[in-house]
Amino acid sequence: MESIASIILAAGQGKRMKSSIPKTLHSVAGKPMISYSLKITESLNIKNKIVIVGKYAEEIREVVDHIDAGVTYVYQKEQLGTAHAVQQAEPQLNGFSGIVLVLYADVPLLRKKTIQKLIDTHIKNKASCTLLTAILENPEGYGRITKDEEEKVVGIVEQCDLKKSQEAIKEVNAGIYCFNARELFANLKLVNNNNNQKEYYLTDVIRILLNKNHLVKTVAVEDIEEIYGINTRMDLSRISRILYNRNAINHMSNGVTVIDTSNTYIESNVKIGQDTIIYPFTMITDGTRIGKNCHIGPYSHIINSIIGKETRVYSSVVEKSKIGNKTNVGPYTHIRPDSIIGNEVRIGNYVEVKKSFINNGSKVGHLTYLGDATLGKKVNIGAGTITCNYDGEKKNPTIIKDNVFIGSNNSLVAPVVIEENSYTAAGSTITEDVPAESLGIARSRQRNIVDWIKNKK
Repeated sequence: MESIASIILAAGQGKRMKSSIPKTLHSVAGKPMISYSLKITESLNIKNKIVIVGKYAEEIREVVDHIDAGVTYVYQKEQLGTAHAVQQAEPQLNGFSGIVLVLYADVPLLRKKTIQKLIDTHIKNKASCTLLTAILENPEGYGRITKDEEEKVVGIVEQCDLKKSQEAIKEVNAGIYCFNARELFANLKLVNNNNNQKEYYLTDVIRILLNKNHLVKTVAVEDIEEIYGINTRMDLSRISRILYNRNAINHMSNGVTVIDTSNTYIESNVKIGQDTIIYPFTMITDGTRIGKNCHIGPYSHIINSIIGKETRVYSSVVEKSKIGNKTNVGPYTHIRPDSIIGNEVRIGNYVEVKKSFINNGSKVGHLTYLGDATLGKKVNIGAGTITCNYDGEKKNPTIIKDNVFIGSNNSLVAPVVIEENSYTAAGSTITEDVPAESLGIARSRQRNIVDWIKNKK
């Protein structure tokens, strides 16, 4: 939207978080808090995006640049109130005559449709300002929206200034606004800080507009959760739970079974196929794709990975990897980044796979480490096998070709190649290539010393 500019207020220090991390960079349901406001502007196709930053400008910029490279940053040296923060953006919007959408970096529950309705209402009514409101059963602590008999806004009254007759008002200011740019910046200059906090408040612009008989409209949110802000760690936890629950409900509406939404943590931008079951205490992060008819969990952590259909991941961790169809993983398996697991593969208890390719039909039963390895089709890896891939300077590859049987408790010292249809004997340390259809055996011959215990005594 070329005629709309967004200003996201992110200069606050968040002292109540009691953290060395900027409040707006704390993770909310797996994503930086500020990313949710940025997502709103992106979904509305707003091109002119401004973020107001303060003390933690560099830290915020470093994170935001990875989320949205099209953001312009404006520095607020002193945090003197919301009106003062917005005023810092005026030079960036010099000559702009469209709509200014004001958002906060610490209000992550807003929905696109709500902000779209706010914008549409503003445009339709040719208002000077349109503000988002909420109807609360208990409006204690919020500024109230006062209206006349014709339901026209006549003011915003803060809690401390309420008259007895106004205490019953339930419509409150949510602090999200659309302004006409020229009227906004012209009237920001008239705001003063004659208040207990000695700050310049954006709500005073609305009071000034009303005093000049400008039209101010309201849009009430359908879901009051949308206006919840984050100021403390408790808020952070509560709002993360709401977002995780939203995500779970979205997947369930598309045919996914989530056994326990209160103990399942699915981030946004996750795709899950129909009839997949997600068990409790499972975390699925942004970017993950899971096919149909899968069973994921309990106690699994899927990190930005692709999982095919009819696959089972039980009590295991999968990181930035790809798993095929009809494959079983776990329990207690760790698939580390850059691994590719094929179809109908079995990876069992206490197995670690790192940067390896395992082809269709292979089995890695238990108690095994495969690093920088390439396995062919229908390979069997015996228990206790490790690839010795690191020589102290570099990582070396192990190649195990089709239909190879690796005996239990093998050490495969890379670089090494085990050719097709070969065997290695249990207890071997394989340091040389094994030819096709051969048996590799590397262990000392057993010798029994008869009566050793008796002679020792």
